[in-house]
Amino acid sequence: MGISINHISIYLPQTILTNAELANQFSVTEEQIFKNTGIKQRYISASGEISSDMAVNAAEILLKNYEIDKNSIDFLIFCSEGFDHKGPSTSCLIQHRLGLSKNIMAVDLPYGCSGYVYGLGMANAYLKSGMCQKVLFLTADMATTVIHKDDLELKSIFSDIGTATIITKASYNDHFIFGTDGSGYNNLIVDHSASRNPQTIEKLQENNMPLGHMKMQSTEIFVFAVKTVPVLVSEILLKHQCTIEDIDLFVFHQASFFMLDVIRRKCKIPKEKFFVNIEHYGNSVSSTIPVALLDAQQKGVLKKGMKVLLAGFGIGYSWGATIIEY
Repeated sequence: MGISINHISIYLPQTILTNAELANQFSVTEEQIFKNTGIKQRYISASGEISSDMAVNAAEILLKNYEIDKNSIDFLIFCSEGFDHKGPSTSCLIQHRLGLSKNIMAVDLPYGCSGYVYGLGMANAYLKSGMCQKVLFLTADMATTVIHKDDLELKSIFSDIGTATIITKASYNDHFIFGTDGSGYNNLIVDHSASRNPQTIEKLQENNMPLGHMKMQSTEIFVFAVKTVPVLVSEILLKHQCTIEDIDLFVFHQASFFMLDVIRRKCKIPKEKFFVNIEHYGNSVSSTIPVALLDAQQKGVLKKGMKVLLAGFGIGYSWGATIIEY
C-alpha cells in the first residue's frame, strides 16, 4: 500500500517582489539577479501575516474547491519553521480555526526544505498503520521576515507561500529514504530566534529583526546538495527497483535554478522529465514541492497515474525522497 495525493491548493500572498525592485534597491541589474538565481519574482507575506495564516488560507481554498467534508479529516500535519507560539502546538490552533473534527490528531512538523517529503512519510506511516484514513497536510513559512533588509542574496531567493494537501491510501507499494547530518546546522540557520541563542535588546537595536536573523553559507549548502542528492536519487530508485527511464517526472525542492541544474546533470535526468518552476515562485521552503506539483498538473505536464520522484533537501542538514504514483 502507498499514498495518494488527492488534491493540492496553494495560497499566494498579494505582495510580489520583482527583480526590478531588487535591482533598484541594490544598484544591480535585473539580468544579474536572474542569472544568479533563476528567479524573476517571489511572494512576500503581509505585515502581521504569519505562517499559520497562510496555511489556513490554503486549507480553506482546498476545502471549498473540492467540497471536502471537514469531519472526514482525522490527521492534521502542519510543517513550518515559524510557529505561533512555543506552546501550544500551532496545529491545535489550526484545527480550531478550520473547524475540523475534535476526533483528530494534530502535530507540528518543524522542518524546512525537506519538510514536504518528511510529512508525506509521516502520513504514509499513519495511513498504513490504520491510525487514520485522511490526512490534511499543510506547509507554510515566512522566510522573508527573518532576512535582513540589506541581504540581496537571501532576499532574491526566498518566498512566502502556504499549501494544503489531502492524502489518502493508494494501492501501490512505496518506499521512503531519509537522511540527517546535524553537523551542517550552522550553514543555514535563523539566529536569535529561540532558546539556544535568544533575542536580545542589543541585537534588536542593531538589526530590528524580532523574529530572528537568517544566515546562510551558500557554498557549503551548494556542496552538500550536489553531493547528497544524486546519491539520494540512486538509493530511492534502487529501493523501488526502477531506473530513471521508469520515472515520468522528477520534482525536487526548488532551492535555486543553478543548483537544480547541476544536480539534474549529475543524475543524468533528461530536461523534459525535470520540472522546475522557481522562476515565478522563488524558494518557498517546505512549500516548493506541492507548489511545483500543482503547477505541473495545471500546465498538463503532470497527469494522474504518472510515476513521480520527489526529493527534498536542505536546512538541518536533512534530506528525503520517495516515488509516488500521482
